[in-house]
Formats: sequence, structure tokens, C-alpha cells
Amino acid sequence: MPSITRRRLLGGAVVLGGGAYGTYRLSRGPADATLSTWTPAPGTWPLRRYDPANTAHNPNASPPRERPSRRELVSVESAARYPSRPPLIGPDHVVVYGSGLTAYPRDGGAAVRTVAAATPRAGFGPDGRLHTVSLESGNATDPVAVVGYGADDLRETSRIPIDTDHPRGLVVGEREMYLGTESGDLYGVDVDGGRHWRVDGTMPALVDGRLYAAGAPLDGTVAYGERTGLDRRLEPGPARRWSAGPISGFVNAPAVADGRIVQGTYAEGGGVVAAIDASTGDSLWDPRPLGRTVSTPAVVGDRGYTAVGTDDGGAGLVVALDLETGETVWRDAVEWRAIAPAVAGDTLVVAGEVRADGERVGWAVRAYDRHTGDRLWTHSEETGDPGGPGGPALVGDRVVIASGTSVSELA
Repeated sequence: MPSITRRRLLGGAVVLGGGAYGTYRLSRGPADATLSTWTPAPGTWPLRRYDPANTAHNPNASPPRERPSRRELVSVESAARYPSRPPLIGPDHVVVYGSGLTAYPRDGGAAVRTVAAATPRAGFGPDGRLHTVSLESGNATDPVAVVGYGADDLRETSRIPIDTDHPRGLVVGEREMYLGTESGDLYGVDVDGGRHWRVDGTMPALVDGRLYAAGAPLDGTVAYGERTGLDRRLEPGPARRWSAGPISGFVNAPAVADGRIVQGTYAEGGGVVAAIDASTGDSLWDPRPLGRTVSTPAVVGDRGYTAVGTDDGGAGLVVALDLETGETVWRDAVEWRAIAPAVAGDTLVVAGEVRADGERVGWAVRAYDRHTGDRLWTHSEETGDPGGPGGPALVGDRVVIASGTSVSELA
């Protein structure tokens, strides 16, 4: 396994040769990289992991600490059945997506927008507009279109074809959206003008004028910053600041907070959780092997909370980590496959799949005191739907989760 301590600091004035790997490649027109981030409004869960930094930490929410009641928020229409992601909660709409997309009013009622095309990635921007990645026939090899919708009625307002396939990561910035692909190309797309640039990376995160991308071919995790001066006019896209080298396994989205980049991986031989200094790309501690699939931790302060799937796929772990040292603070073995963590206040919420004989038969959500690891409550259901749960969205005093053909609210 290549060492993640190997890094290369590249000054903004460095220009790679035309045939060199990692050259900045212009797709359409000269386009500056704005790299402007934003903070989600209270009462929303606009991106898969809450914010552009992928922290999965909502500081405005207070999930229930006593056993909650469940009610069905919406019954998902056929176009978006079996959503594979957490529901998106915008200022005015609830959006579920995966094999399609359906949007509902926040206060309930009939769908206001249904899209039949496969929609593997989606996210709200700071102005309440929805941005999606669309695949016309549902195959990962289909050409990709980046589609924008208006904030009020979610009417389609833009459609930008991108010459790529196999979309992986998506983050929506203030003026651009960042789309990473399985091939290792990361696109920055101007959401209004349609111009875009391309650099290396698969899973993006955006923090304080820096764009971070995990999964760059050969180079692992990479940091980019805005160009300045004459260089800004001559070169499209951002300038590479450093690269940290790859880590073992296929990477999940990186989470960035308090000067650390934390990420989880999955691999047949075992995934890991790793941490990198966001300023330099230096490894902060040796990657920690935890299980076959290791989610990127939900991050708050010097604590990270990860969900781990074990080798048989039918059980898992929930692990709290000290992000200064990488040491385990507490852990809990669960009887289902833990998938996705989210945190708010003093409460950690983890969703997962219940399996029997290798088949998915239901879903589970468990809440913990994030400091002690004490179990607060568990809600599980058997279902005939083949769709597994997306991660939890923590909004106000509620946990919202999409599974199969419904979106449920635990409060």
C-alpha cells in the first residue's frame, strides 16, 4: 500500500507539461474556479452529508433522545422508488432520489416534481435551487447531464451535458457544483453559465476557499485553491496545492473540519479510516483498519463517528474515534449492517440494513449518546421493499430517513 505520508507540494506557478499526467484540462471556455462555500440554513439537510464539507454534523438539530414514534412522511412515487441516498431537506421541499427523483412540499402534499431519469447525485444550493446529475436510461455508463431547477417550483432551468460517465461524488458550492467521477476526473461547473473545468479527483469537499478531492488516480487526496494574478487568466480551474498519496481501498467522500481531512474506505481485504492535515497533506496518524466497509466519519470537534460493515455483510460496528490520535473512544457491535452516521448536539444517529441469509429484509436506526456510547433507542422495521435505507437526515427534532418506497420521520 502506498504511504499516505508521501506528498508533493505544488506552487500555484507550477504548470505541468502538455503531455504530463494531472495537466489542467479545459472542457468549455475559460472558467475561473470560485471555490466559494456556504453554511446550510437551520431546518435543512441540503446535501448528502449536510454541508459542502461533508461533516454529517448539523449544529442546529436536536434528534430525539427518548424512543421516538414513526410516521410516514411521503410514499415515494414510482419514478424515484428505492432511493439510495438520504432525503434532501431544502427550505421548501423534500427530495428523494436514486433510480429517479421526486420532490414534495415541506409541509406535505402531492409531488411537485417527478423525474423518471436515474438521478444518482443531487443537492440543494444556498439559494434553495436544486442541482442534480441525470442519467437518461439509468446506466452508469450513460452520458451525464447536470440539471438545475428553480427554487420556487423546481422547474427545470438549465441542462448542461458533461462528457463523462460513472458519477461518484457531488458537492454544491455557492456558485459552482463539483462532480467527481469513477474515472478520476473532477468537474467544476458554473451553475449559471455552464462553463466548466476539469482536474483530478473522485469525491470532493469544499471548505474555506479550498477544494479537496479524494480518489485522484495515482495521487490519492488532492487540495486545490483559487488561482490569482496573471495565472488566473491563463489557466482554467484551480491550482493544485498538494497531493497526499492514496490510501488502502475505495474512498468515500472526505469530511473536512478543524484542519483535518477524514475519510473512510471499503475493500475486500478490509477498509480503513484515515486523517490528513488539511494545510499540508501530511498524515496525522496511521490508517485504522476497522472492517470491510468503513464510512467516512461524521465529524464534530475532535471526535469522528463511523459506521462499519463486517465481512459477512450482516453485522457491523459503530465506532467513535479521537481524531487527534486515531484511537477508539468507544465502540458498539450491532446486529445489522451499519451504513451511515450523522450527528447533532450530543446525539449520534446511525442507519443500517437488516439482513437475513444474505438478503436485505429491513432497516434500522439507532441513536447514541455521542460522548459515552450509551444506546438511547433503536427503531427497526422489516419491509418487503428491496431498496435499502439511505443515511439519516437530522432536521429540527426529527430523524428523516428514506427506505424502499417511503420516507419516514422519527420524532
